[in-house]
Amino acid sequence: MLLREKGFKNQILILIVILLILPVVLTLYMLRVIHSTEMRLIETHKEKMAKAMSFLDTGLEQPFHVMLQEAGAAEAPRREQVKILNRRLKPLIEEARQNFPGVELGFYDRNLDIILDGDENSYGENFSKWRKAAFDKTIGTGEPVFQNLGVSGGGRLEMYRPLVRDGQVIGAVWATESLTGFYRRLDQVQRDAYLVIAFGALIGFGGAFTLTRTLVAAVSQVKKGLKQLEKDLTHTLPPAPGEVGEITAAINELAAKLVSVQNYNEIILASIDDGVLAVNLNGEIIEINGAAMAILELDQSCQGRHLTEVFPAGSPFSANLFKALREGVLVKDLEIDHPVNGRGRRQFLISTSLLRNARQEVVGAVLTCRDITERVQMEEQIRRQERLAALGKLVAGVAHEIRNPITAISGYTQFWRKDHPPSPRSLAIIHREITRLNNIVDRLLHFARPAQAVFGAHDLNALVNRTCQFFNDAYNSGVVIEKRLSPGLPAAWIDPLQMEQVLYNVLYNAAQAMCDQGVIEVGTEFNPDRNMLLVSIRDHGPGIPKEIMPHLFDPFFTTKPKGVGLGLAIAYEIMRAHGGEIEMVSQVGQGTTCLLYIPAAKGAENDVHSTGH
Repeated sequence: MLLREKGFKNQILILIVILLILPVVLTLYMLRVIHSTEMRLIETHKEKMAKAMSFLDTGLEQPFHVMLQEAGAAEAPRREQVKILNRRLKPLIEEARQNFPGVELGFYDRNLDIILDGDENSYGENFSKWRKAAFDKTIGTGEPVFQNLGVSGGGRLEMYRPLVRDGQVIGAVWATESLTGFYRRLDQVQRDAYLVIAFGALIGFGGAFTLTRTLVAAVSQVKKGLKQLEKDLTHTLPPAPGEVGEITAAINELAAKLVSVQNYNEIILASIDDGVLAVNLNGEIIEINGAAMAILELDQSCQGRHLTEVFPAGSPFSANLFKALREGVLVKDLEIDHPVNGRGRRQFLISTSLLRNARQEVVGAVLTCRDITERVQMEEQIRRQERLAALGKLVAGVAHEIRNPITAISGYTQFWRKDHPPSPRSLAIIHREITRLNNIVDRLLHFARPAQAVFGAHDLNALVNRTCQFFNDAYNSGVVIEKRLSPGLPAAWIDPLQMEQVLYNVLYNAAQAMCDQGVIEVGTEFNPDRNMLLVSIRDHGPGIPKEIMPHLFDPFFTTKPKGVGLGLAIAYEIMRAHGGEIEMVSQVGQGTTCLLYIPAAKGAENDVHSTGH
């Protein structure tokens, strides 16, 4: 983990140092092994020398003074005594040398203070100080003495041990072995090892420096090129050797693809009539097309600037973008009225969405906008024309419906003015026509100014049951109502009195379509896609011709001889006031189905009502 956090240069240096340290450690280990081998070899030589000295000690049958007494030289001169002792000891010493080749050994006579090595021509005159000190030490302590003279002493091992006879130390036994050749070879190996280490370190560090310098230069070139690419994607990174070259080639290829995609995006955005504006998480504009600049009165200089620098305070465009970025609140086809310099107030349709990367992380927001001022004005003109046309139809219908009763009333009044007294029959006819006029005026007023609705959450199935029962009681006919009401419906947001009127009017039309005979099927269900409740009323009458379907909800449009044509028109107005919909589905010869879509009460989607039969 620590190595990952370091830079590329440091990673390479660390790896190279590790590779250089490894052979050094191995070399030091080898030197330690050599040293250990040297110690074991010395111990081997010590054991060999100890055995040789034991051989001499065991082979010496008589003390030195006894040998001199037997030779009659107890009072002879010292040189003569040394010569006699060397002659007597020579066979034993020669045998020991043969048994232990390479080992020089002999005796030391404490009384004569001479070295006896079996050479009759040697008189012990060449006596080194360290050897004298070794003899004195082993005789004084009674313990063996070992000396490793190393290279300084010619590469020699010396060993001394006291020579005891009859409980007295009469001298010493000594042995020595030369290690000059061994030390020379060992020194040569060590010198070669040091040279190899030095040469390897030189080559390693030199190569590491060169390699690091080359790689760092290549990486620096790539970093510099990437900074240029941030400003200009058409910039091409220069070629480089090795894997770095493959990286630069891949970066150049990726930049070319990005340029291509960017060109495609610009072409697509330029061809869209809707304005598109994209911002990053900081609220800075990262993309805007020509349509957005024209609609929002911006120019290319807004690229990279913050929304607060581009839009004035309280602008609905920046406000909805900030809501999307900070709160995740999105709008869909939101209609706003906003002033535009030199063009007065304009109507816009805006939508917002979140901008996500490949990992589905939010990286910004997008605003789409469209100027719908002309469309709104056109729709207003169409609605005005529709209202005028409806008013014309309404006036014509009112004139048609009122003309007949007025004609009858006028005829009777003229007849009575000629001195004809009114008969009970004529008075009854006049009363009937006046009542008809009053009903027409009442329905017309209800159509033009429906009563103020009192909304609330109500059980739709209970309302349907109540209305069907009232219809059966009030409309005495051969019609049978079959109900298929879904249980567990959420509450409906309605005015129950007005909704009962809608259901009654539809049931009345269905009964008349079947000539007061047959079955009317009434069903309820919940439509989760629309979040609305559905009431379906189906009759089995002759159906409605296609040419009549567009006029079903027009006031005073009727196909019945005695109909007024306001029942479905009033139902349509009530459903529209409820925020619902009324649809007619019909096929000639197969009957008609009326679909009533009624809004569910807010928060009541999970409420359960068990009413339904």
